Amino acid sequence: MTLLTSRPSILKLVIPAVLVVLLAGVGGLVALGNSSAGQAASAYQRARQSLDADLRVASQQGYTAQDLRPITSQVAAMDSSKKPWFSLGQAGYYDRMAQEASSLRQQLTSLERRLLTQAQQDANRQVAAAQAAISQAQGVGADDPDLQALQQKLAAAKQAQSTARTLGDFRSVADQARQVASSASSLATQTQQENQQIDQAAQQLIAQTSGNLSTIQQDGLQALANGRNDASVVAYENKPKPFKTYDDAMRAYSRLEKFAANVRSADLNQAAVAAAGLQRYANQIHQDLIDGMPSQFVIVSFQAQHVWAYQNGQVVMDSPVTTGVRGVSDIGTDFGPMKVLRKSHPWTMHSPWPKGSPYWYPDTVVQWTVFFTNTGEAFHDAYWEPDSALGPGSQYNPAYRSHGCIHLPLAKAQWMYEWAPIGMPVVVYPGDGSPVANQLAQITTNDQGVPLGTP
Repeated sequence: MTLLTSRPSILKLVIPAVLVVLLAGVGGLVALGNSSAGQAASAYQRARQSLDADLRVASQQGYTAQDLRPITSQVAAMDSSKKPWFSLGQAGYYDRMAQEASSLRQQLTSLERRLLTQAQQDANRQVAAAQAAISQAQGVGADDPDLQALQQKLAAAKQAQSTARTLGDFRSVADQARQVASSASSLATQTQQENQQIDQAAQQLIAQTSGNLSTIQQDGLQALANGRNDASVVAYENKPKPFKTYDDAMRAYSRLEKFAANVRSADLNQAAVAAAGLQRYANQIHQDLIDGMPSQFVIVSFQAQHVWAYQNGQVVMDSPVTTGVRGVSDIGTDFGPMKVLRKSHPWTMHSPWPKGSPYWYPDTVVQWTVFFTNTGEAFHDAYWEPDSALGPGSQYNPAYRSHGCIHLPLAKAQWMYEWAPIGMPVVVYPGDGSPVANQLAQITTNDQGVPLGTP
């Protein structure tokens, strides 16, 4: 009886003890799991930080989001995965994540190397293609300013290529070279089209002149002189400030000079092509001059001894004139991009030279004066010179040539006085049909009408 009555008491003592032992074991396992999970999580965090840092560097070096998507898509998948809720499973989870992050770093390195090699090869191909396109444009006779601009851009791309290190560097080189190649190809196509049109115009010129070589040559030479003169006016007016069609005019002028060498050819077809080209680009230069000039503008040609007044691109007055001449005497009309400085009506001209000087003249009253230099050169009437004496060659006539002023018929002098505002541009230039550089070299004043070299 005693034994039977003692068993429940024993069980009451044993069961709690077992529970304590079991709970202690579980607690130990949980503690151990938490410790392992913490270490694994720290290792993953380090691996992940390294991966994120590598991705940031790759982005800074020019790798795009599209380039990095094979890696970033896996990173996103990692971020969306769920860790186990119980600590004993978390250590293995973080270990796998750390290994995956390390593997992605290796994949990223391989991806970067492959894309960098592709970018280097693409840069090489694009540079070579740009050089070939420029050579093609040169071969069909594209104008020098455009070719020089393209060569400069290609040289800049090659310089960038020599110092390129990153993917972004090489892709930038490829883009620069690709743009050069595209521009050069367009230039070659445009030049070829123009050449074809000029060839057609040459055949028409031969038909119109019945193949008269002399007439074709004369037409070509006249177009050459006209083109050079108009381009010189553009270049003169571009000196004080940019002339808005200057670049277009100079491109056309470059093409004009390419055809100049063959206009005197004894070969009919060659001379006709040259003449057609000269006519085409002379017309283009003239249109550029008209399109770029201000609303009121005056041009005086020394060679032609003629003045043209333009308003909104239209000639509203023109007249033969008489100027002074340089080289024959110590005085003469200045060349330069000048402007109207002041006006007077009437005006008494006093000789700046003493009596007895070969240049002295008595006080002379003129009615209408429009001054364009600070040394007293002006448009004005000249009652002592008959209108019939004005025009080409009159600048060499000692009886009529001026001391620097520009003689106009009385009615035209009054018209100029009433029409021309202060500040209006006035270009006086050689107009001798010589190349632009030669006519520019003869400028003697600045845009304020002050002789060059004046302190």
